[in-house]
Amino acid sequence: PAVRHALALSINNQRLMQSIYYGTAETAASILPRASWAYDNDAKITEYNPQKSREQLKALGIENLTLHLWVPTSSQAWNPSPLKTAELIQADMAQVGVKVVIVPVEGRFQEARLMDMNHDLTLSGWATDSNDPDSFFRPLLSCAAINSQTNFAHWCNPEFDSVLRKALSSQQLASRIEAYEEAQNILEKELPILPLASSLRLQAYRYDIKGLVLSPFGNASFAGVSREKHEEVKKP
Repeated sequence: PAVRHALALSINNQRLMQSIYYGTAETAASILPRASWAYDNDAKITEYNPQKSREQLKALGIENLTLHLWVPTSSQAWNPSPLKTAELIQADMAQVGVKVVIVPVEGRFQEARLMDMNHDLTLSGWATDSNDPDSFFRPLLSCAAINSQTNFAHWCNPEFDSVLRKALSSQQLASRIEAYEEAQNILEKELPILPLASSLRLQAYRYDIKGLVLSPFGNASFAGVSREKHEEVKKP
């Protein structure tokens, strides 16, 4: 965890927001989106401090470190320009003495990663149509998810799994929120995944369309949708 934390300090996340997303994402402090009912409002975004990163790496005896970063070549729902993102991360880590070799992966990115379990880093994202935090935590970071091939970090923490089971077994929302906050605290300490960005869902529709309900998870309900006559349309 100490090396992961030191490396995290080298990444200029604000530059990623400006150079990659252009206002279509917000800096992430958790793998949960801010729209989630279990999002920990006390979660802190990893600071950008290359000097501190260099000092910590030196204290850990890390020198001449080379890491391979696997990146999809095509635009993704969670990142419009993965290769450019990788290049920015590469430049950031070079400033603290870490060489990053970008490994572009064409085609089915997920399947390619499954064929090679020895990648050092991977740039990836996750989306779900469920409001339950378990849809994020369990597939990405549970021990069982290593075998089910969705835990690309290959990180297994029995304490974390126990917290997830506790959250699922409770019928009380307050108890579940408390358990998921504990889970997020474990992730903040261990840092198997470094959250970079939460991409925003953008939906365009006409002013004369009424009753359209947009979900924070990207779905739209047309059950009560109607269209006003042209002369009745009032633009704000």
